[in-house]
Amino acid sequence: VTPLPVWHGKGYRSLGFRFGDICYISDVSDIPRETYPLLENCDLLILDALRPDRSSSTHFGLPRALMEVRKIQPRKTLFTGMMHLMDHDKVNEDLSKLKETEGLDIQLSYDGLRLPVNL
Repeated sequence: VTPLPVWHGKGYRSLGFRFGDICYISDVSDIPRETYPLLENCDLLILDALRPDRSSSTHFGLPRALMEVRKIQPRKTLFTGMMHLMDHDKVNEDLSKLKETEGLDIQLSYDGLRLPVNL
């Protein structure tokens, strides 16, 4: 397990974690430059995406989360921590189009989602 230092608001350090090729980062408002090398060759990225329209002071919104996915380039991404304003079906439909246009495999996670993990 590798800790992934991130910011969760101004002046508050939080940690994501890397388990083999899986990178999990919730509660994030910014990723410091020194954390990006720890995210290289990430097979599955699970990333904070609170709102559909904008970031808050402590969480990525969908636009910023997408910007980070483009920078990190994981094989697959699941967004987590969404609020009630995120229309799950509509956002997933929009995200699926990124597979064709940009090669990005992204979808929203959901309660009860189970993933096989090999460490």
